[in-house]
Amino acid sequence: MNNVMYRCQNMQAFEKVCIIYGRELQRFIYTLTRRDAFDAEEIYQNTMLGALKGLNYLRDSSKMKSWIFSIAKAESKRYYASDRRDSRCACGSAPEEASFGQECMMDFTKSVEDREYVKNLIDSLSEEEQQLYILHYYYDLQLKEISEILNVNYNTVRSMHMRGMAKMRKRLNHPTQQKNV
Repeated sequence: MNNVMYRCQNMQAFEKVCIIYGRELQRFIYTLTRRDAFDAEEIYQNTMLGALKGLNYLRDSSKMKSWIFSIAKAESKRYYASDRRDSRCACGSAPEEASFGQECMMDFTKSVEDREYVKNLIDSLSEEEQQLYILHYYYDLQLKEISEILNVNYNTVRSMHMRGMAKMRKRLNHPTQQKNV
């Protein structure tokens, strides 16, 4: 009887974690897959299935979030180590469609360069604007939600967003300009 109550409590906690952290877990897996939506979905499903199967082995339900994220990380490693990838390279093309190594490496290198460039653009903004962009684009929050979180007027947040975009556009057109343009 005690074991049944424990399983029910864990199952309820698991359902809450799925609701609360499901989207964050999907984004985490999406970044692990280098933005491959199909692989991300496969890994997410395998992660949730593995977590559900292993629910009885979880000792402390307060650590469920980190436990599920650990499962996701392990599942992504397992997924990419297996032959299930149907021999696609990281850029999504089949080996016969491209010179397998070179083109994928060029795509990967370009992706890394783009990420570094975007990071530098965001670093050129003020601390408040950086926080706004991280909340808006990384955590996928609406400007209205950000205004509530930061306890700042919605129109101020919109203005900060527009000013930040203008600064980044200007920096894109004139890359030699310094921080806080």
